Amino acid sequence: MEADSIPKTIAQASQQMQSGLLTSKTLVKHYLEGIQKLNPTLSAFITVLDKQALGTATKLDFERSNGQERGLIHGIPVVIKDNIDTAGVKTTVGSQLFCDRIPLSDSVIVQKLKAAGAVILGKTNLSEFAADLSGNNLFYGNTCNFWNHNHSSGGSSSGSATAIAAHLCLAGIGTDTGGSIRVPASWSGVVGLRPTYGLLSNDGIFPRTRSFDTVGFLTNSVEDIAILLDAVLFPISTNFKQLYPLPTNINGLKLGIVNNYTFWGIEPEIAKAIYNAISILKKLGAEITTINSPFLIEEFDEVTYSTIALYEFHQVLQAEYATNPNKFGAKVQSDLSKGVKISHHSYKKAKQKREECFMQRQKLFQEVDILLIPTTPMVAPLIDADAKIYRLNQRFMLPFSFLGLPAISLPCGRSTQGLPIGLQLVGNSYTEALILRVAFALQVATTFSEDSLL
Repeated sequence: MEADSIPKTIAQASQQMQSGLLTSKTLVKHYLEGIQKLNPTLSAFITVLDKQALGTATKLDFERSNGQERGLIHGIPVVIKDNIDTAGVKTTVGSQLFCDRIPLSDSVIVQKLKAAGAVILGKTNLSEFAADLSGNNLFYGNTCNFWNHNHSSGGSSSGSATAIAAHLCLAGIGTDTGGSIRVPASWSGVVGLRPTYGLLSNDGIFPRTRSFDTVGFLTNSVEDIAILLDAVLFPISTNFKQLYPLPTNINGLKLGIVNNYTFWGIEPEIAKAIYNAISILKKLGAEITTINSPFLIEEFDEVTYSTIALYEFHQVLQAEYATNPNKFGAKVQSDLSKGVKISHHSYKKAKQKREECFMQRQKLFQEVDILLIPTTPMVAPLIDADAKIYRLNQRFMLPFSFLGLPAISLPCGRSTQGLPIGLQLVGNSYTEALILRVAFALQVATTFSEDSLL
């Protein structure tokens, strides 16, 4: 296939396949050729499923030719982060310790994707045990930023984000504990959704921190996120109405800038891009309001977050850490060495304090429908940047993970270096439809998304 004839979104590919202009097998072959060519440089994949993907695509094409249509992701090629179990397929969690780990069954998210007709191209690279935002991995290679290979892709869902940016698939499945979907989405110039905590099942996903972990999606367009959510939420009993197609009318919606937070300590180019996006949203009819949030400015306690996160992480890996700590990379060793020192009493106190903070979810949205926040305070740093640099980029992540809120990152511009800039939209629990509506309106009104579809 000619590169310019390849559909750039799930919506486009689905339409072409339904009309007979494209087959899943043709699309899969195109992506597998791209992976073979680019992955040695990008290190986006740990495992590529050439034969399995072609076999699945052939089967799904046969179904379609016989009038069996599973929905909008029937025949759509996707990639799966390698901390998400796939039956009979190596799932390493980015660790040397699990280099030969082969699950016996699929995770719930993979079961739902397969049932809806998705074709799995492979398992994508990640920071070891999804433990940091760099996207670097000592054992499976550092995933490069597609737009500049000297810069970070963002992590921990690094491979999924880079595969999307490089047009090696149409959708990537990732996980987000403290920013692991949103950061790589921002730095890679793609769209990434962290859903409301608990909306989607984590069964069959290797835990980083059970209290904050959620599976989510990375794509090239906002409407593709809606298509994927529909595919995995239905036909189960749910309070959600079907999301796709998304409306574009945001007239009268109240969008909030947080005083001394949204624009505090961010790079000037990011501030300029966020202001521009806000200006466009205002022209589309949204009301922009500045609010005060003592929780975000003063009350959110990163120590409480870290106490929960590190204690739970150690609980998962304590046996392996006790017997062979040197099997782990430096970041994981550091986290486990801290986690082992946290008492159960301290953990319970931190959990109780978190529960007391849940009332903040309502306070944040008393005056506005959606919060407007930069995804990160800086564009992608150099791939070998100091760990302190990566920690700085959690400041717009952790409070919303802590409260279990849904958030989406979407492109809103480029730096003078050509590196992507992300805008984060945060909503109250279970307001995915509202977040996607605002994000889609902005996408339709701009060329930001087209930058990532070149």
